Amino acid sequence: MYTDGLNHAALNAGAWKLFEKLRSQNADLFIVSHKTPESAINKLDLIQPARSWIKENLSNIPGLGPDHIFFEHSRISKVKRIASLGLTHYVDDLLEVLQEENYPPNIRSFWLSIV
Repeated sequence: MYTDGLNHAALNAGAWKLFEKLRSQNADLFIVSHKTPESAINKLDLIQPARSWIKENLSNIPGLGPDHIFFEHSRISKVKRIASLGLTHYVDDLLEVLQEENYPPNIRSFWLSIV
C-alpha cells in the first residue's frame, strides 16, 4: 500500500471538506508525515511514492507547495516539526501523534477518525 498500491489511494472525503474550509479562511496548510525512508521488509523507497501521490492529488490546493510538506523519520521528530511550525490547529489520523508526550499543548488538535 505504501509504494505501488499508493496510486490507488483516495483522499478521505472529510479531508477535502476540511481543506476547502481552511483555505476559505486563508489558513496556511502543511503536511507533516511520519514516513521512514524505506520499508523494513524489502527496502523500497517510501517517501518518493508519497511525494508523487501528493503532487498528483493535492497540487491544486493553493498554498500547499513543496515547502509546506515534511516527511519525518519518527513520531518524535514529527511532533517536533509540528511544534516548530507555529501552528494553531492540527489534524492527524493517528491518535498516538496527538497523545505523544511532547505534543505542544497550545495547539488545538483534531483526530481525523476514519470509520
